[in-house]
Amino acid sequence: MSDSHGSTDTTGAVDTRGTYSQQGHQGRPRNVVLYGESGVGKSSLINLITGCDAAKTSPDALACTTTHAPYDVTISGQCFRLWDTAGLNEGSEGTVPAVMAERNLTMFLRGLNQEDGVHLLIYCVRGTRATKALQTHYKIFSAIIHDSKVPTIIVVTCLEDFRPVMAEWWHKNKDELATYGMQFSGYACVTTLKDEPAESPDIHQRRAQSYEDVCKSILDHCSQTPHKAWGIDTIKDRRSFLAILLQKLARLVGKAHHEDALPAYLP
Repeated sequence: MSDSHGSTDTTGAVDTRGTYSQQGHQGRPRNVVLYGESGVGKSSLINLITGCDAAKTSPDALACTTTHAPYDVTISGQCFRLWDTAGLNEGSEGTVPAVMAERNLTMFLRGLNQEDGVHLLIYCVRGTRATKALQTHYKIFSAIIHDSKVPTIIVVTCLEDFRPVMAEWWHKNKDELATYGMQFSGYACVTTLKDEPAESPDIHQRRAQSYEDVCKSILDHCSQTPHKAWGIDTIKDRRSFLAILLQKLARLVGKAHHEDALPAYLP
């Protein structure tokens, strides 16, 4: 059952996820913003956490989220509002044209600033992506929020075939991520494949582990204090800031073979 904020009620469902059962509902929800390029599995991650198909997903790398959609979830008695954001790399011809993305993002930031602020950022990436390529969207969103105090965790998706264990991705790549300036408060290495009866016992186990790990990371790193000093109020130049970011992203992608350093994303 969903309310106007996409709240998920799993009371009538069989909960096989174990430790972090979604029971109880204490206080106002803390805002957790998921971001990353289109098609990395942000919506599927939300469905993993909520335990149901709350967010629309796409079977390929096409974007399926065109607005900033909230989904309420309770983890170990604590209430969170997960924000599924549209990818910033759609351009003018994508599912989310630049003009629409700018308007949606502006309204999204204004709404969070006026309400409860942001408590946690989740950078969603594909485990199959080259680590340096992950730098682009990390820098773009960091420039938009303009507040290093907001804790950020990385959630690495599509690791169902990673061996020996999914968490090994982090141990193999964390030092390289740090050399590219990407700092994270925590991590979770996951698969977001649906828990289908025909799947192997290994996939069932990996999905259960994914749920446990991402919930633990949210609980461990989500700030109790909201961060509001960011967003459109920190951008003094009221020009089309998202359009500028997209232009710089396009230039950066076009010069990928010269990636010695990233340009400043906000003048």
